Amino acid sequence: MMDIKLLEEMAGRSIGETPPEDLKDILQVDIRGDTVCQKWEDYLARIGNPYCFRVGETPVRISFKPEGKALEEKLKTYFLGLKR
Repeated sequence: MMDIKLLEEMAGRSIGETPPEDLKDILQVDIRGDTVCQKWEDYLARIGNPYCFRVGETPVRISFKPEGKALEEKLKTYFLGLKR
């Protein structure tokens, strides 16, 4: 399970620090779990770095404003939206 320190470290990495072929393709990630927490943990386990990944062949780096919602809150909102 990831902790806050590891997520903060991942958030600080640039997209160039990881070769594109080592980035997980989010289109190939099948998220499983019955609860939001289980889905969150499964997503993190499958994607590796939630801030740097690929969509097909396109490398993607996401970031959030410091005063914005945390990634955990954003993902929770997203998964709850899927459930509806």
